[in-house]
Amino acid sequence: MNLRLTSRLLAIALFGAVLAACAPVTRPPSTQALAQNALKLITEGKPGTAADNYLHAADAARPPERQNLQMQAARILLDAKRYTRAKNVLDHIDPHGLDSEARARRALLYADLELARHHPQAALQALPTELTALSPTLAAHILGTRAKAATAAGQPLVAARARLDRQPLLTTRDATSNLRALWQLLTQIPPAQLRLDQRTAQRQDLRAWLDLALIARTTAPQAAALRQALSAWQARYPSQVTMAAPILQELESQWQAFQTYPRHIAVLLPLSGPFSPVARTLLDGIMSAYYTHQDPAHPMTLRIYNTGAQPADLLTLYAQAVSNGAQFVIGPLDRNQVSRLAASGIVSVPTLALNYVDTANKAPLPNDFYEFGLSPSAEARQVAEKASLDGRTAAVVLVPDTDWGSRTANAFAQRFRQLGGRVVSVGHYAAGASDFSRAIVSAFNIDQSNARARAVQATIGRRIKFVARRRQDMNMIFIAGDPRQARLLMPQIDFHHGTGLPVYSIANAFSGTRDAGADHDLDGLVFCDAPLLLDTSGPAAAARRAMHRLFPNASRSYPRLFGLGVDSFNIIPYLKRLATQHWARYDGLSGTLYMTGGHRLDSKLTWAKFVNGQPHVLRASPDSPPPTPTPPVSDGVAP
Repeated sequence: MNLRLTSRLLAIALFGAVLAACAPVTRPPSTQALAQNALKLITEGKPGTAADNYLHAADAARPPERQNLQMQAARILLDAKRYTRAKNVLDHIDPHGLDSEARARRALLYADLELARHHPQAALQALPTELTALSPTLAAHILGTRAKAATAAGQPLVAARARLDRQPLLTTRDATSNLRALWQLLTQIPPAQLRLDQRTAQRQDLRAWLDLALIARTTAPQAAALRQALSAWQARYPSQVTMAAPILQELESQWQAFQTYPRHIAVLLPLSGPFSPVARTLLDGIMSAYYTHQDPAHPMTLRIYNTGAQPADLLTLYAQAVSNGAQFVIGPLDRNQVSRLAASGIVSVPTLALNYVDTANKAPLPNDFYEFGLSPSAEARQVAEKASLDGRTAAVVLVPDTDWGSRTANAFAQRFRQLGGRVVSVGHYAAGASDFSRAIVSAFNIDQSNARARAVQATIGRRIKFVARRRQDMNMIFIAGDPRQARLLMPQIDFHHGTGLPVYSIANAFSGTRDAGADHDLDGLVFCDAPLLLDTSGPAAAARRAMHRLFPNASRSYPRLFGLGVDSFNIIPYLKRLATQHWARYDGLSGTLYMTGGHRLDSKLTWAKFVNGQPHVLRASPDSPPPTPTPPVSDGVAP
């Protein structure tokens, strides 16, 4: 090759090198660019593509940037509820070489994932316990997740400690939300448990807040009584006064409102006709509460209207009650009348209906219209929550072959599935029968076991020794029925190889009268019922003794309705608070009452278990809907 050609090739090569140097180099996109593009894709409904972009960038990055990008992808998938893929990404994050902050972020993602999948105990186990080396923002986020998981797992003290530790790490706005969450948690713990926890708590700040919650739950609704209790509390715990100032002010304003009953109350009940026995029991409870609250300095008028004589005149009677000066109405009782009044457009004063509007075509309720009643379906949902917290995951359901039985079974099944459980079989027994074997054998799959044995015998041509087996994919039983049916179901369940399986039920299984001789077959049954019938001390127990003495007929026939009547009057001054503060609770005779969306009063009941034919109250647990689906928290500080 001559010199001229060599020089030309060299010049071309040098020129190419210069061009290459001037051309843009393909590099992984910056974190800021990824974040902006991810936000755009998420807004467009493409979270999977956004996560892919982070993962592609992670492939080209070096540790620890690679792990950080993978964690961003996992967070996007978690927030999009793509839990399986999020876990797969997390499982492929190499923890080696990560500093304490990054390791804690990875652990937090695992905890958020478990919490989103309704596994609060697993979430608690995934969280780091040592937080001192972490940034305040991350530590606050971890403590927030710990509080949520502990609440869902039924561990209120763990949650309360996390909230207290979190408070000094937060900005003013987030601190306010955290304080509200702490107060909501504590005010849902039953008073008996508050007293026990307050005596045994090791931390002074926790003792202080448990004590304040106990004051809120037990102080009489009199402004002077509250002021005295709060003054003593501030003297005992001066270090907590500043933090508690918003709660203290709120309590004082609430107690002022509790003094105010309407001067004129109307009661609309069907005191004649088919509903009259129920209505008269409710009226006994209402009148009992009315006389308890009589104050000569502030007299109240209580006027009663019979809606049973002419049911078609309900709206006329309501309008007449308001025209006569009623500032509050209790009733009506019949579901059809409740629905009719709610849809009438004439509700002009606060009204507490003693039943629930028909849900078939339920429109929004009037602003001052509230629903309150006994609901077996709501009780069935509480059974599902209790069973889920107890670790039960596969249920057999046994209910009567009635519309009531089907509604109760459906309510349990729907809630149980929401919490990750499954109903493996439903058996419907004849409501009036005494032998429920057919329903039990079918639900337990024992009939299939017998069929297999017969098939084997037919094949080999001779009899074989055989013991029938029930299905093995069940770890609990839910039954619904009246006391007679429950007393028959329990021994028949044992006979058909159900011995050892936990059995749950709703309040209908208990007659309301303690009778060890009649109820010995109910031993082992776990059920929920009104505090009026189960509590052994405090106001509910005193009210039960008074009911037995003064209202023997109600005590024998409709004790729960008597408690409902008392509560329907006592709760009047609390309704606004319950409607505006979703965490607020009222300890009534029919349960711990709270307001759900749409002005519906629901109640958390007391849990008990039959032992030697007697119901024994189980250890008190927090009054919250424990394992409710929990959305994943964001990367920011969670409230």
